[in-house]
Amino acid sequence: MSVLLPFLLVAAVCALLGWGMVRLRKRIQRRRVGSSAMSAAMGVFDEIWHPAAYDPQIEIQQSYEREAPTPSPEDDEDDEDSR
Repeated sequence: MSVLLPFLLVAAVCALLGWGMVRLRKRIQRRRVGSSAMSAAMGVFDEIWHPAAYDPQIEIQQSYEREAPTPSPEDDEDDEDSR
């Protein structure tokens, strides 16, 4: 019994940590919270240990932040004339 108790305690702690991580991931996905913060935090590690992955990540982040160009009023008039 003296050997089994520490093993069960370690297993229980690992199970609780795993369960907590899964719940946290689901909460973050549901609320869409932390995606930019997590990306920025991981960007630091990418820049240090994998520089080739850092530049494309910046491009991806900038593409998410770009807005679609708004059509000008002249474009709307041209569309109506062609009908």
